[in-house]
Amino acid sequence: MNKKQQLAYIKKELAALENEKQLFEQCLSSITSRKRYLELELDSLGASNSTRKGKFDNILSEDQNLKLLGSLTK
Repeated sequence: MNKKQQLAYIKKELAALENEKQLFEQCLSSITSRKRYLELELDSLGASNSTRKGKFDNILSEDQNLKLLGSLTK
């Protein structure tokens, strides 16, 4: 393969890879959008598995909470 053929081959491969990259990004965007839509549907039905803010407040006593914070700052 001479230099001219090599250049043409490499440019063709780069163009093909760029097309595949764009297709991948479109698929990823579609998947992300669909996932978000389904998560919102679950939330609206009250069946979400996500942890809501404040759901686990007051599990630890005040004393346990202070000890935990103290041990993290040592």
